[in-house]
Formats: sequence, C-alpha cells, structure tokens
Amino acid sequence: MHKFTTQFVEFCEKNLTIEQGISYGYKSLPICLIDCVYSLRAKYYSVTIPVVQRYADAFLGGNMYSAADTISQFIHHMDEIGHQAFADNVVKNHQKLGGNIPKEEVCYKLAQYLHYLHIETLEDFQQFESPELLEIVIKAVKGLGDAGTNYLFMLAGDADRCKPDVHIHHCIKDACGCNISNDECQTLFTDAVAIMKEKHPGLTVRMLDGIIWRKYQAKS
Repeated sequence: MHKFTTQFVEFCEKNLTIEQGISYGYKSLPICLIDCVYSLRAKYYSVTIPVVQRYADAFLGGNMYSAADTISQFIHHMDEIGHQAFADNVVKNHQKLGGNIPKEEVCYKLAQYLHYLHIETLEDFQQFESPELLEIVIKAVKGLGDAGTNYLFMLAGDADRCKPDVHIHHCIKDACGCNISNDECQTLFTDAVAIMKEKHPGLTVRMLDGIIWRKYQAKS
C-alpha cells in the first residue's frame, strides 16, 4: 500500500462529494482519440468538447456518441481533406503539444499506430491481446505522455486507471503535502479506491479521477 493512502482517503472523504463522476459514453474510437489529444493542455468544456462536436458534425451526423466511425475512416478523412484543412475547417483548432507538434498530427500518428495493430473500434481496443504492448505503442506517439496514454485507456473503457494530469497532481499535493510520480498516482488511487469501496460500493479509479478532476478544473 502506498505510504500516503490513509492520508489521501481521509482528504477525499472530507473534501469531495463521492458521486457519479465524468460520463464516458463514447462509442467511436476516433472520437475517443480526438477527445484525448485535444484535452491535453486545454480547457475541456470550452475547447475540447467543441472540437469533438465539430468532428461529429462533419462525419457523424452531429452525434458524438455514434459508433459509425473507425480508425481507417478517420485516417481516410484526414488524407482526403488534408491535415491543414482538417485543422482549419473541421476541428478549427491549431493547438500544439510537446515539441511544437500540431494536435491534428498527433491524432493522425496515433491513428496510424492503432491501425498497424489492426485496432479499428473500441471493441478492438478493449480486446487487444496485450494491453502492455498497446500502452508502449501509444506512449511512442510524441506529445501524449503518461496523462494522454492513461486518458485514452479511460475513454476506451478502462475503469481502473487515472489520468495523472495537473489537476490530479494538485489534489494529491493538497492531500499529502507533496507531489508524487505519475506511476505513484496510479498506485495511490488504486489503493485508495480499494478502501473507499467499503463505504462507496461501485466506486472505481476512473470515477474518483473524474470527481477530483471536475472539482479542480472548476478552480483553474
């Protein structure tokens, strides 16, 4: 058990409302990919969600919860339109990630890597035979890092991960008096949820992440 587990649990019980967290209802893997990449270093509700909606307007009849899209189709959309036009006219976003890489290029590279693994849909992602290999491949995409990789798994249905972004680290520092590594965040959340489930049946690591994220992003 992580050395800060008891302290973190006490902080969560005292300062958080343990209820249903963020909804993860996407049915399309490309939508998960876009939400993941465009959420990094961006305001989620004012920037990320509008980007997702614009993609859905262009290719999914306006329904961001549609399952009618695959990784191959996403790649085809970008190849047909052109990457610059995709940024200019579809998502209407020109943000960049580490190394000054345009987010549309991060999305495209990630889609290519998933395509190489024959992953087209959410079901393919969830049922991939080696999650460890999949994680290595995703982390190989420049600009994603630990937060982006874990968030993509969360969006795709993994309820046992947290996204160690700035909000999660901020909460841990408030709770424990110091920061910890991204790997330790996962251990701390896993241990804390194992204890908290006695009082909050059904609580998952992903739900706790969402509860904390929602509280802390509102402060930023």
